[in-house]
Amino acid sequence: MESDPKGTLAALQRIKLLTGLGPQQLECFARYLEPVKVPQFGNLVRKGEYGDAMYIVSEGELRALSIIEGKESILGTMGPGECFGEISLLDQGPRSADVVANRDSTLLKLSNAAFERLVREEPALAMPFVLALSRAAVQRVRQATKRYEDSIQFIRASASPNRRPAG
Repeated sequence: MESDPKGTLAALQRIKLLTGLGPQQLECFARYLEPVKVPQFGNLVRKGEYGDAMYIVSEGELRALSIIEGKESILGTMGPGECFGEISLLDQGPRSADVVANRDSTLLKLSNAAFERLVREEPALAMPFVLALSRAAVQRVRQATKRYEDSIQFIRASASPNRRPAG
């Protein structure tokens, strides 16, 4: 990663995914990142495209969305310290949502190629990072399961006729 090491390190220290890494590890990790600027309303990721990187939000705000019956449904927003696309580092599979910038944003990109270099060149750094990625992925699966269960309960409650107590 080029340019401002102090600014980069300060940004990396705010990243929830990287909280277990020390300053020297963060400095090393920063060498594998590439800054990406996304203008307001810029589309960074498109649903269905194959993932080739994960992104860490350094500045700005983005939203993950899905188009359902022609209407935008916001799945979540991401601000400084949050990341997305981490599953792409593990499977290079299709993206599950579009990601659009709500305002001008600066991201730190970890490409698949840079991730593979990190694993080869810095295994002592790669291991805690992969563990953190796994935890983040598991947390998202749990959140998605909870939302799914809540929506099923809501649908069932909405579909059942109003029952009055016998009396």
